[in-house]
Amino acid sequence: MLRVRPLIHTSDIYGSARFLQALGLHPAKDPAPGASSAVFDAGSGRVALRSCAPGSVEEGRTALAFDVADVRGFARRTTEAGTAVELSEEDHGPAARVTSPDGMSLLAGAGPRETGAPPSALAVLALWYTPDVEAAAGVLKDMGAKPRISSDAGTSHHFKAKNGGVVATHVGEVVATELAFEYDGDVRDLVPALTAGGFEPVVVDRNCGLSLRVGAPWGADVRVDEWRQDVHGPAVR
Repeated sequence: MLRVRPLIHTSDIYGSARFLQALGLHPAKDPAPGASSAVFDAGSGRVALRSCAPGSVEEGRTALAFDVADVRGFARRTTEAGTAVELSEEDHGPAARVTSPDGMSLLAGAGPRETGAPPSALAVLALWYTPDVEAAAGVLKDMGAKPRISSDAGTSHHFKAKNGGVVATHVGEVVATELAFEYDGDVRDLVPALTAGGFEPVVVDRNCGLSLRVGAPWGADVRVDEWRQDVHGPAVR
């Protein structure tokens, strides 16, 4: 089992939760008042929030993370496929940490096989920017992600996780991760709920379809691309 579950560090859990719900995600469970973490389900994939101090180095950072059913089993299979895994004990329990050749750290923790999330046209899209997209793609393959589409030039590769969510590797000078989404429909349908929530979405028309951009409470601009089954995949920044 493999599910994409990016981890967002934010000093505003409440505002970030409101943002994700306005976007169309559903809380995995009702977060308790003053909670230091929360998880939200999209139609495909999940997003986790973790509280951090305002102005800290963690503020606004997105970590590439995944749900797996069996942490030790995942570690064994990934190691056998050719990528080393380090087992650790995190706040939420045992986890498997993968460090890619570019220095990116990927964390896999135990998660449910079925989330019970209602059907949705929304899918989590984790963006991984790296100078070495081929090495990054190799790590994702070893982890069990399935190739979906690639650019003709080989500068981007999109992978689908069996239990939900998409990871895309793109060429970039600096190693970084961003949270984005794909939407199987007209992204303009998302505008009313975001606007009603106090956010300011903007829809731009690109040569590969419409894309919605909106500022998130953790300081990032989040994009939602219309899903296209195309050999080139969604355009990169």
